[in-house]
Amino acid sequence: MKTKVAVIGVGGRTGTMFAYELQNAAEVVGVARKEEVDLIKKKKLYIEKSGSQRELFQGRVISEDEFPGKELPDIIFLATKNPVSLPVKSYYQKISDFLKGKEEKLPSLVLSQNGIAATKEALTALKEVFGEKGESIQIIRVCLLNPIEKKIIKNDLEASSKKDFGNVCINYFLPIRLTFGVFSGSKDTQKIEKVFKEAHIEAQKVLPEDVTNMEFSKLFSNLLGVVSAVEGLSIKDGFKKKDVFVEEINVLREYIKVVKTSGGRFLNLPNAPIAFLATLIEKTPLPVLEAVRSKIGSMISKGRGGKPKGNLDEIDYYIGAIVELGKTLNIDTPSSKKVLKKTLKKLATSSRMG
Repeated sequence: MKTKVAVIGVGGRTGTMFAYELQNAAEVVGVARKEEVDLIKKKKLYIEKSGSQRELFQGRVISEDEFPGKELPDIIFLATKNPVSLPVKSYYQKISDFLKGKEEKLPSLVLSQNGIAATKEALTALKEVFGEKGESIQIIRVCLLNPIEKKIIKNDLEASSKKDFGNVCINYFLPIRLTFGVFSGSKDTQKIEKVFKEAHIEAQKVLPEDVTNMEFSKLFSNLLGVVSAVEGLSIKDGFKKKDVFVEEINVLREYIKVVKTSGGRFLNLPNAPIAFLATLIEKTPLPVLEAVRSKIGSMISKGRGGKPKGNLDEIDYYIGAIVELGKTLNIDTPSSKKVLKKTLKKLATSSRMG
């Protein structure tokens, strides 16, 4: 019998990718907002894997209101944006209502968000729904290493044919690579490992005690190029500008300091030598780094397949994590605060224009 998987957040980048790629390995149901369900029914959601032709997204999808359906999933992949507290509480409350007090095994929760707060937020939300029983629910942390891009085709110049007008395309490359580890609950990961293997996902497991360090390491990767993105520049172009590059390094050094002060450390992830990069940036004199900044920018851009940095609201969350952790540890983070302020200003401007 196949593992039953619910992927919450279909229509978004990560949710669409997981819902599509897991179908051969599990019994998958996608969960989406009404507008995304309508998009899929109108056959306007596409998958575009690098080097391959565009494919129409196909799969079973239900709306948020229909969850959990007739039976509970074994695993929930939560692929909504940060913060996760509200969606975790909402969906597990639906599960609690569905069970009506019956003692059944609750679905494992897989979190794929970036940042360093998702696991703790999720555990708090589960305890609000189930009390101390919430601590027994398995939370699996996933750090996705593939860049994913969402494109909305706005005109025929960007479309391969007229029928593509207005389509949404989720673009990524294969193989999918990720690291994962258990944050709380059962340490048994055989079920999800089997799903990853049968879906041809390259998944590296970390020990439970290293899950937080895995989060720290992934956020380091996300922080590469944030200053350039806030300035509206690609990583390659941003790193060519001395003032932008210096700000990038200052933000990273502040992050390294707060992570180490908190007792954390950086890990080398598959195809991402984060521990090495963190040491290099921390220890190398700034003038030496400045001399090779263009090469560093090109290297990072190449590692991401040339894809742009994430949305401004994600950058807000990344930088905000540094500032908040700094406050907790009584460490000043002036460069991060400066970038955060600029990000919030741009978000406010774009919101007014929208």
